[in-house]
Amino acid sequence: MPQSEATAPNAKLLTVVVPCYNSAAYMEKAVNSLIVGGEEMDVLLVDDGSKDETGAIADRLAKEHPSIIRVIHQENGGHGSGLNRGIETAKGIYFKVVDSDDRLDAEGLKALLDLLREHTEPDTQADLVVHDYVYDHGEKQAVFSINYAGPFPQGRLFSWDDCRRFSPSNQFMIHCLVYRVGMLREHGYTLPEHTFYEDNLYTYQPLPWVKKLLYLHKDVYAYNVGRDDQSVNEKNLIRRLDQLNNMITAMATSWRMAELNRQPKRLRQYMINNVSGQLWSLCALHHIAESGEGKKLNETMWRTIRDWDADFYKAILRNPIGRMAHWQSGIGKRVLVSAYRLGHKVMKFG
Repeated sequence: MPQSEATAPNAKLLTVVVPCYNSAAYMEKAVNSLIVGGEEMDVLLVDDGSKDETGAIADRLAKEHPSIIRVIHQENGGHGSGLNRGIETAKGIYFKVVDSDDRLDAEGLKALLDLLREHTEPDTQADLVVHDYVYDHGEKQAVFSINYAGPFPQGRLFSWDDCRRFSPSNQFMIHCLVYRVGMLREHGYTLPEHTFYEDNLYTYQPLPWVKKLLYLHKDVYAYNVGRDDQSVNEKNLIRRLDQLNNMITAMATSWRMAELNRQPKRLRQYMINNVSGQLWSLCALHHIAESGEGKKLNETMWRTIRDWDADFYKAILRNPIGRMAHWQSGIGKRVLVSAYRLGHKVMKFG
């Protein structure tokens, strides 16, 4: 009889994978914020073919904390490759991703571990744990916080049917999610490699597999924004527009409307809102690019979604955000771009 995740030899409570590529200048701050969690933590540093001292720093940290930190050195495969290695080799019951330029809050991590510790037996485990997070801007910490107290109950396991209505701002990012490792493995979940922006898939595709949830109304993750070399910087988004387009298109063609109609109402509503919001941002970038490539990507993307599932396409166009994303007129484009840039400025993405 297979052992449960809670009783397997060498089981840890939480695996945190830290994909690292040329992260020598800042990765140690991220790792130091994780090791405060102690022996229940399984911290996996994936050196993704770095050209700087990242690999040497990772090895040193693992030597200093051998019971907590592990290192994988690999040829460059992208952020998704690091997540795949983490899912494959995780020793924890639960799984989280921390980027090498971000950090976890010490009190928030303690609260998260306290919550997870109460849900280790198979009948008490959550498939998904959601927590709040903050935005840091350079050395200025906690610019503002994102929370999910509106839709989610607190202090107990719950299902999608127990949720209240999601507002447009209640969109998941990779920073707020903790998945149950077993759920990801049961479905053979893997992410695309050698590409940027695969985290959009990670925050969306597994959701229909989630049956039991927990919510921690506490800031755990600090997302650092504002660096010129970050993937969310507008100039980098434009430069990698084809990759972003591919990932959002893959996201939008993950689940057909007939499949979503079998899901709980609140989950179905969330997923349509989420896809619509991602398309809104992507289409704004198509227009900002002001190139034949951007126009072609836009046309091909909408045609792909429509041909893949006409009912899902119609559901997006019935959504106010999705309908705005679809605007093709001159005025519509200008409104879309202006709204996108205002949001980007507020978020201080650069």
